[in-house]
Amino acid sequence: MSSPLVSVIIPTYNRAALLCETVDSVLAQTYPNIEIIVIDDGSTDDTTEAIQKYGDRVRYTRRANAGVNAARNLGIKQARGEFIALLDSDDLWAPYKLELQVQLLRFFTDVGFTFSNFLIFRGPTVESDVLPIMNGLGTWLDAVPDRLDPYRWHKPYSSLKAERLDLPVEDFTISGGDIYAASLFVPYVLPSASLIRKSALGQLRLPEVQATCGDWEFFARFSKQSDCLYADIPTTYNRSHEDAVRLTRGDPGVRLDKRISMIDRVWRADRQFYTQHGDKVDLVQRRLLLQAAKRHLLSARGAMARAQLKRAAGIDTDRQSLNESVLRMIASVPGSGWVLRGMRATLNGARDLAARVSQQ
Repeated sequence: MSSPLVSVIIPTYNRAALLCETVDSVLAQTYPNIEIIVIDDGSTDDTTEAIQKYGDRVRYTRRANAGVNAARNLGIKQARGEFIALLDSDDLWAPYKLELQVQLLRFFTDVGFTFSNFLIFRGPTVESDVLPIMNGLGTWLDAVPDRLDPYRWHKPYSSLKAERLDLPVEDFTISGGDIYAASLFVPYVLPSASLIRKSALGQLRLPEVQATCGDWEFFARFSKQSDCLYADIPTTYNRSHEDAVRLTRGDPGVRLDKRISMIDRVWRADRQFYTQHGDKVDLVQRRLLLQAAKRHLLSARGAMARAQLKRAAGIDTDRQSLNESVLRMIASVPGSGWVLRGMRATLNGARDLAARVSQQ
């Protein structure tokens, strides 16, 4: 049986050293038929020089900085493969990643994409991390209340009448379904752990104006138009670090605002979905509005906090809690955000001092 071409798209910005490790993990795949597309999103480091050592094994495009999703979309435009794999330039793949996921997409021809669990590591290498987190997806899902089960069926991988691959475990669960509704609560797909059937994409692309939640929104919308398949085996190593270009370094209040806007664009704007699940949309969005209001107060953005509190009250006036009442009172006092921030810093300093004293 022929091996379909997989287009591996790696967007990057100022990560020359990590990028080379990422490319090496692609070249180490047991699946042979791949093309590697690196989209340099306007790097100012030595990325261009670093990638030259790979020669024609990598197709390299440098463009003006426009954000990670614009870079991904350019890579999709250039892709010639039947399947598309997104890979962040600080993540790595297990050698069997593509071979397994190509097999799954060829076996389950009715799904648009597959994704897997992933491992989180904090050291410079996977091997140097004393306690890597094997269930990376669990760190996203387990702490989320009220979330929905997105899967319609579960079965063991061993039940498939497919060629046995050289995998680190004898068996694992595969699940099929639709993560659209469940994604209202939490993201399900680490982009680097996915494989996409290009023909299923249609006109769908990643939202270029939304870097923080862009892949979250993309996979939610993709799942609505095409079912997906989850494999409960880590195929990807997700590097947990805080480099200068990581999206999680952004202001928490602004990140919450972007998530609130995403809910407006996707689930609240979906009339059929909102008719059936409007109570869940309101619950999630109201909770986020209150969190964002608190963050804005701590950053002395009183006007933004008041706007979020006003909208939260408009969603459900019967749910107002003591905590919300206190937030409203603080937000109504000019300059109170700076006072609240100072009080928080003082309390954190007192805790740190007490901890140091107790250790002496």
